[in-house]
Amino acid sequence: MLDTVRRNAETADIIERIYDTLTGGGTLRQCLDLVRGATGAMEVTLEIETRGASVRHRCLSSNAAGGSDNMAMGTDTRGALLAATSARITAECGAAHEDHYRLHLTPSHDGAPFPASLQDLAQDLLRHIRRAHRLAAQIDRSEQERSVYSSTLDRLAVGAIFLDAQGKVIHATRVAQELIDSRDGLQLMRGGLAAADAADNRLLQTAIRGKLNQAAGLPRQQPQTLVVSRPSGARELGLIVHSLRCAPEAPGGFATVVMIRDPDRSGEPERAILRNLFAMTAAEAEVACSLTSGLSLDETAQSLNISRNTARTHLRSIFSKSGISRQTELMRLMLSSAAVLGMTPLAGQEE
Repeated sequence: MLDTVRRNAETADIIERIYDTLTGGGTLRQCLDLVRGATGAMEVTLEIETRGASVRHRCLSSNAAGGSDNMAMGTDTRGALLAATSARITAECGAAHEDHYRLHLTPSHDGAPFPASLQDLAQDLLRHIRRAHRLAAQIDRSEQERSVYSSTLDRLAVGAIFLDAQGKVIHATRVAQELIDSRDGLQLMRGGLAAADAADNRLLQTAIRGKLNQAAGLPRQQPQTLVVSRPSGARELGLIVHSLRCAPEAPGGFATVVMIRDPDRSGEPERAILRNLFAMTAAEAEVACSLTSGLSLDETAQSLNISRNTARTHLRSIFSKSGISRQTELMRLMLSSAAVLGMTPLAGQEE
């Protein structure tokens, strides 16, 4: 009885470590090392057959001499490797239309056979390796999406602050964090978001509480809109408070998001993209960006250290290439084009 309890505890521990490894950024190879240590196998080999538009094989191994990975082994080479001994244990999982996983355990050189119970253990471990591997891929995709969305908001000069079910700040985008750090209108107080002005803060807290109640399952209402004054005298921040569906049994999840727009910030078109979109020269792209930021033609000429006539010549060329005739149309066109999204970095490529 005690041996059974101990074995169950050891199995539960190795399974937990498999999930921790893969969802924590570890590798399948590390999981195979764990399986080899837990089973006493001389070698552990994992085959993954990805079934999509084409079938792709991946083979990884862990052994006392150091494992090896082979992303695209030929059928003959793989077959020779996996047929090296007849004493191994093999486990498989995966439906016909899904990726197929196969785990091989090779016994030690002394030829001692594996205990019969190891077949069930191998099958159980493989099932969890597959599940943890797919979960890690899903987490990675979600993180890539989050990174793209967050960097896109930054390019658009929109801040976002995410709160949990208790109203604590869990995450803030770069623009939002800069506004918080400036303490000019918004600040953190006891882990939550607060407005610097007392009257504004009462309205903000009321809006947040209302959205938290909606996130907990109460009837949903329209997003709450409010403005927050700034001690510096700069123009007021515009806030929109949204509720997000939050499972009460999922601690740390996002329950509310506060979107922030600073009227003194605006998305700036990416010059290289402007040149590609509208066939602008480098100088024309500089003028277009300067005018889009709100500067007059004279101010643009001064900031770029060119004459007013040169700036006007560039502006006429921009009008001709973009099919517009007024400066107000230029601003609208630039801010609604793909250029404002800029070189939005993908996950893992942020500077």
